[in-house]
Amino acid sequence: MSDSSGDPLAWRGHRDLPERISDDLTRRIMAGEFRNGDRLVEADLAGFYNVSRGPIRDAIRILTNRGLADFYPRRGAVVGGFDTETLADALNIHATLSGFSARYAALMWTPPALAELTRRVEALEALARDETCKPLRFALTSGRIGTALARCSDSAILQRTMMSNANDIIWALLWREFHVDFRTPERRRENAEIWREVLTHVTARDAEAADRTMQELIFQCRDEALKVLKPGEGDEETDPRRVLHNDLSRFRSSGS
Repeated sequence: MSDSSGDPLAWRGHRDLPERISDDLTRRIMAGEFRNGDRLVEADLAGFYNVSRGPIRDAIRILTNRGLADFYPRRGAVVGGFDTETLADALNIHATLSGFSARYAALMWTPPALAELTRRVEALEALARDETCKPLRFALTSGRIGTALARCSDSAILQRTMMSNANDIIWALLWREFHVDFRTPERRRENAEIWREVLTHVTARDAEAADRTMQELIFQCRDEALKVLKPGEGDEETDPRRVLHNDLSRFRSSGS
């Protein structure tokens, strides 16, 4: 990944300035531009991004929330590093929240919210049939189903929590910046199929099956990302205790 040139924040959408800076710093950390233990000097970063120190301080706070930086009194912020265990932990947390969202959706959906969820799953299935579909387009469409699923929960606080988690953890940037999943037609079809299973369980109001199937969907995304993001020089393999799985076979309608 080449480092930023021109205005590194220009294309980063409608997120506010500290969020855009933190996104770019996250990308640079994941690309190895910053290493574990490197200092994040406010003055240097303010000069690079052509901003005051205030947005830099806020961006560093976001990085600490993502587990990518640590702040020490009188020393300032230092890069905490990025490795596959950080990724596994972040996605395991996201899997748990996503499963809870699916569980609530199964219990609480209304016909309009379920209709939106169904439309989004059907849109993903159409992309899965297109073997020329770009991984990023597929990833964004898959992510929008998660948003529709949260709306089915009929819980404002759960929707806010899911949105905050999706924006603040590192996986969203990984998919957008490094295209770590959905690289093959087979993988895209697999993801669309499991989203169809989630929809089936939600529609049937089977909260337990919806929860477990949704978690397995995120676990599959995690595993694909771990395959792509090989450990860097000197890093060790991901601790296998962090690679959790649900037994999805008992929720499948076929083969049982």
